[in-house]
Amino acid sequence: MSADIFAGQLADPDPLAELYDLEHDEVTEDLFFYREMAARQRGAILDLGCGSGRLFATLLHGGARLILGVDGSPALLRRAHVRVAGDDRLRRAAAVGRIVLLDGDVRHLGSLHRSERFDLVVAAGVLPHLDGPEEALQMLGSIKRLLGPDGRLVLDDVGPGLLPVRDLPLSVDWRRMLHGREVVRRSQLMRREAPEGLRVAFSTLVDVTQADGTIARLPASHRLWYPYADALMSLVREAGLAVERAYGSHDLDPPEDDSERRILVIRVAVG
Repeated sequence: MSADIFAGQLADPDPLAELYDLEHDEVTEDLFFYREMAARQRGAILDLGCGSGRLFATLLHGGARLILGVDGSPALLRRAHVRVAGDDRLRRAAAVGRIVLLDGDVRHLGSLHRSERFDLVVAAGVLPHLDGPEEALQMLGSIKRLLGPDGRLVLDDVGPGLLPVRDLPLSVDWRRMLHGREVVRRSQLMRREAPEGLRVAFSTLVDVTQADGTIARLPASHRLWYPYADALMSLVREAGLAVERAYGSHDLDPPEDDSERRILVIRVAVG
């Protein structure tokens, strides 16, 4: 992401990264969409905020010539290396330079020091981790400089139908098993309307049952930003980009007021 999403947390970042995978690896509804985007663009793909590489196999299946995964979390990148090493196809692709992982800041992509121009840039779940319009504009400007002539950027985030309409008290989100141990996550959030978007303070407490029956508690907190549609469109234009298509789901439904996703396919503006 823009920085290490686990930096400054009270808990060890590596267990937090493992729990991140426990939740995010269950997400599959977007895989066909990204495989088709990779097949349409067919070339070099920049996966911003790649996390532990959940989309790598899908992008490779779609025909990616190169996947450059960038994330600001060393803990998640360590898990991405493990994922690549544990999958024959990913491991072979990495061995010949088709998958490259970099610790980087999505706001300042010029620091990548690469001459590569990308046919597809994927930014799934990145915007909420930026600290507002200034950082979003920095990221969009960096992406513009890295897009090839026919390149496309996919901005993929939570849609209006899933945004919180009120503060939520601490409550159980889910219970899962990890290595034969029960994991329980509780969360709470506080929301604040701001001119540039919805600001959310989101905190979690994860209890992991240990082999001896004791419970390890892993707290984490994040400040998230969900830009309003008009504000985001203005930032896209200011960065010299243009929205080509907009969807309210990975099934390409049109965007509605109750859409669960906000997906923008963006190109460099002409003229």
